[in-house]
Amino acid sequence: MQSSIRITPSFLYSFSTLLAIVLLYCIPSALAIEQNTAFIPLKINAPNPETLLVPVDRALEKSVAEKNYTSISRNKATSLVDYKGTWPPPAKIINQISEKTGYDYVAIGSLTQLGDKYSLDFSVFDALQPSSPYSYFRETDSLEDLSRVISEVVAEAVSFANRSFTVASIAPAGNKRIDAGAILRKITTKPGDIYDPTSLREDLKTVFSMGYFDNVEIEATDTDNGKKILFRVQEKPLIGSVVITGTDNIKEENVRDAANIATNTILNPTKVNDAVTRVKELYKSKGYYNTEVEATISYPSKDNAEVRLVIQEGDKISVEEITFQGNTTFEDSDLLDIIQTGTYSWWLSWLTDAGVLKMDILKQDAARLGAFYQNHGFIESKVGTPVVDQKDDGLYITFPIEEGPRYRVGIVDVEGDLIKDKELLISKLQIRQEPFLNRQILREDTTRLTDVYAENGYAFAEVTPRVNKTDVGKRVDIMLHIEKGSLVYFNRVEIQGNTRTRDNVIRRDLQVKEGGLFDSKAIRTSTLKLQRLGYFEEVTVTPKPTLNEDKMDVVVDIKEKATGQFSIGAGYSSSENVMFMGEISEDNFLGTGNRLSLTGYLSSKSAKYKLAFTNPRLFDSNVSGGVDLYNWETEYDDYTKESTGAGVRIGHPLIEKWYAYYGYTIENTDLSDIDDDASEVIKRSAEINLNSSVRLSLVRDTRNRTFSPSTGSRNSASIKYAGGPLGGDAQYTKIEGASSWWFPMIWDTVFHVKGAAGQAFANEDDKLPVYEHFYLGGMNSIRGFESYSISPLDEETGEKIGGDKMWYGTVSVIFPLLKDMGMQGEVFTDFGNVYGVDESWDFNEFKKTAGVGILWLSPLGPLRLAWGFNLDRQEDEDSSNWDFSMGGTF
Repeated sequence: MQSSIRITPSFLYSFSTLLAIVLLYCIPSALAIEQNTAFIPLKINAPNPETLLVPVDRALEKSVAEKNYTSISRNKATSLVDYKGTWPPPAKIINQISEKTGYDYVAIGSLTQLGDKYSLDFSVFDALQPSSPYSYFRETDSLEDLSRVISEVVAEAVSFANRSFTVASIAPAGNKRIDAGAILRKITTKPGDIYDPTSLREDLKTVFSMGYFDNVEIEATDTDNGKKILFRVQEKPLIGSVVITGTDNIKEENVRDAANIATNTILNPTKVNDAVTRVKELYKSKGYYNTEVEATISYPSKDNAEVRLVIQEGDKISVEEITFQGNTTFEDSDLLDIIQTGTYSWWLSWLTDAGVLKMDILKQDAARLGAFYQNHGFIESKVGTPVVDQKDDGLYITFPIEEGPRYRVGIVDVEGDLIKDKELLISKLQIRQEPFLNRQILREDTTRLTDVYAENGYAFAEVTPRVNKTDVGKRVDIMLHIEKGSLVYFNRVEIQGNTRTRDNVIRRDLQVKEGGLFDSKAIRTSTLKLQRLGYFEEVTVTPKPTLNEDKMDVVVDIKEKATGQFSIGAGYSSSENVMFMGEISEDNFLGTGNRLSLTGYLSSKSAKYKLAFTNPRLFDSNVSGGVDLYNWETEYDDYTKESTGAGVRIGHPLIEKWYAYYGYTIENTDLSDIDDDASEVIKRSAEINLNSSVRLSLVRDTRNRTFSPSTGSRNSASIKYAGGPLGGDAQYTKIEGASSWWFPMIWDTVFHVKGAAGQAFANEDDKLPVYEHFYLGGMNSIRGFESYSISPLDEETGEKIGGDKMWYGTVSVIFPLLKDMGMQGEVFTDFGNVYGVDESWDFNEFKKTAGVGILWLSPLGPLRLAWGFNLDRQEDEDSSNWDFSMGGTF
């Protein structure tokens, strides 16, 4: 009996597929398929083809090599095909290439440039059927993107030539809410790769680890182009609700924010576990170290899940004691001042975090202690990891310390490239004044020397400190080795970010000069001067290396801000009732750096208006100039005063931080509606109409900011002269001076002290008008008194007629109130007095107040609020008063 096996095409296809799978499992993937395709360099159709030859050939070689193949070099290819003939080559040429290279397939194509576009046409020829090539194309708008396009066509060629062994396509299936791109980014296998089940299994694990799926399966289907791979996923249900229970000591919304689990998102158990950790950390940051958090997941319906966080808060545990082990030189109290972690205090912990253990702060404390010892001569000291023990209801922290020997400062010297006298350089070193080695001071000295060199053109100078220990006497000798590098010059100054402010407004405040020697101090000064203009939110002046090592560009990068402002103020007094003050100004008028402002003051008895124009840099010089026009009308108890005037101002710097200001004012004043029983001083002033005066002022301002500074001072002195050769009816001289100082203290507090005084002299009898007398009271002198309410009285009428002498002072402490908002509080005492024309200076009797205030640079502008209490109230005086002013920007 005989039997026969019928071999059909389908049997051959199945057998070949099975054989391929066996080969793929048995042979490493890198060697599973030998090269069967000849890759011919592309024909280039472009206006300048020679510029594309090298980058295109390199891109093709690289893409082919990534498939463990090799491409035909262009030199060899020119002997196989005619790049100037028919393209792609005819079937006869394809067969010749196949015979000479020994490959079954020939991959050949052309690159065409059309304007900014590049078109890549590619064909893969089967040597047995060269008349029916597999053709495709790609396009790109960028030469930089050409490598990616070439890589794609190579991958497709390899895939076609090895259809039975390569991956034709990869796609996810079953995903409804998770983006397909997010899944594909987790899969390393790409179309065109050799089919590798091991690699696909790793991809399956990676997709599953995303945490969004209950199940992931791979489906592989054979196609004419290779394997079609599907990652079929089954998504987890959505989170329908998040329930939190047990929150008694911390608000539920804060716990919910810490958990960060949103509803209507796909359930991810890993993220739920992370939420448990974050909630525990939240409770620990508040002192609840025994808090237990349990997460449970339930499924009310097939597609919805409920996440429940059950919290057992436990009792609050605070730091009860902090100790140090191994410290013999410094007391525990000294070391406690160094660290931020503190113990519980009944009178402070309710307001601050004192006594709450924060592990990140604790690690920083160990580093602070280490730096403290390093800065006090203990260069071999070690501070170990703090040990935290929980006993009963308290935490006990121990810092282990190994002090080691303490080293004194020995000989301090410099060597290397010295551009200045050696003794001068050594004199700048502060480490010489330290009895023990201080790492921080040594670093600062290194910076000082570097700055000296950088200010003299050596931008790349390097200062290397060398510390040599000697066990005898426990001393360290310090040698600072200097390498100056090359001289560097400023090349170009580039200004960017200014869309409104003109370049010259910026350049005139730059100390950096194109072509000048590099100077780091000039860069710092330029930054400060631009910041002080008030036109910009951010200013950075940064050196930028160029192709020439001895030249550096300077980039001035600015971010402009609104420079238009309006300020408003309101108040109340028994004399004027409700008062309103306002100002509209533009500090950078039309981007020229000039200032234009209109100021108004309105009340039931006053109307004052002033228009002012200021050019801070006339002709881009250091001279400022301005013009003022004003009209003031005030109704007093016994008369009405109306003044109309104009003035010009000029100012310029003298020496560092000192400025001189000059001004001329001409003003016409009329006093009307004078009561018959008014003071003689007032009646005499009615005859003084024209006031022609000059004024000289000297000002030194070192404040770090104009509103609520924390350091620096402002000192001023002025003299005003009216009449004489200037003409006019008024004849007087007026001298004033003021000095304000701000000193930073602990806990971000600031100590402020101010003193001011003035005196006026009549150059001719009765030619000092009453409105040029001194008056005190209000926000800018003695708070707690109404504005202009502190004044000598006429002996006959009892009217306030001002004085020719005055002085006042302020002592205050400014402290953070709401630090994140920039709001500050103030406790102050103001004092001073005004003396009549016939009175002498008497510092034994003066007005004095004490009070509190608020300073806030609010979104609407600077805000000041003050309440002052009269410490020595007289019969006709108020016991206290409020003052208020506010400003804003637009």
